[in-house]
Amino acid sequence: MLSREESIRLLAEYGQGAGWTRHCHAVAEMAARVGKVLAPRRAVDAAFLWSAALLHDIGRCETHDPIRHGVAGYRLLTALGHAREAHVCAAHILFGLDAAEAAQFGLPGRDFVPEGLEEKLVALVDFLVEVDRPTTLAQRFASLRRRNTDNAFFLERLDRAQDAARRFMTGIETEMGVSVEGIVATREV
Repeated sequence: MLSREESIRLLAEYGQGAGWTRHCHAVAEMAARVGKVLAPRRAVDAAFLWSAALLHDIGRCETHDPIRHGVAGYRLLTALGHAREAHVCAAHILFGLDAAEAAQFGLPGRDFVPEGLEEKLVALVDFLVEVDRPTTLAQRFASLRRRNTDNAFFLERLDRAQDAARRFMTGIETEMGVSVEGIVATREV
């Protein structure tokens, strides 16, 4: 597993200070907040959560396509020997791709869905951060629809992704007794 320092170095090396890296840092910090609130109720691998969240969009160094950046991140981190973090790059796309969808985009023909708590938190929190600012699930999905009007595949799967994110968010909110959107929007936890 990558350390915090190694993750920061990788993002700096491949991100080259690009604007999209602000989003990665914001998702990492906000995912860590949610993980901290959830930790008394569930085991949370805080180090993996933070590193995976930081690197979830590293494929943007190659493309800003809403799906292919996850594929690029998967390939990059796999080539560097970071399989666990690589899986998050592909699995956070649309809250998961099934085997046929994955194969369509050049990934191995298996499901790429968020598997553990940390992976699901990365996918969820990514949907709660617009650039580097907190937002709501509804606002973020509306924004994704507006920005991707020319991508039929992506638009067709947004409803499924929003439903999966909402179900997961509702479940952990019930456990924690607080709003995930509220945690993400707060400065301190």
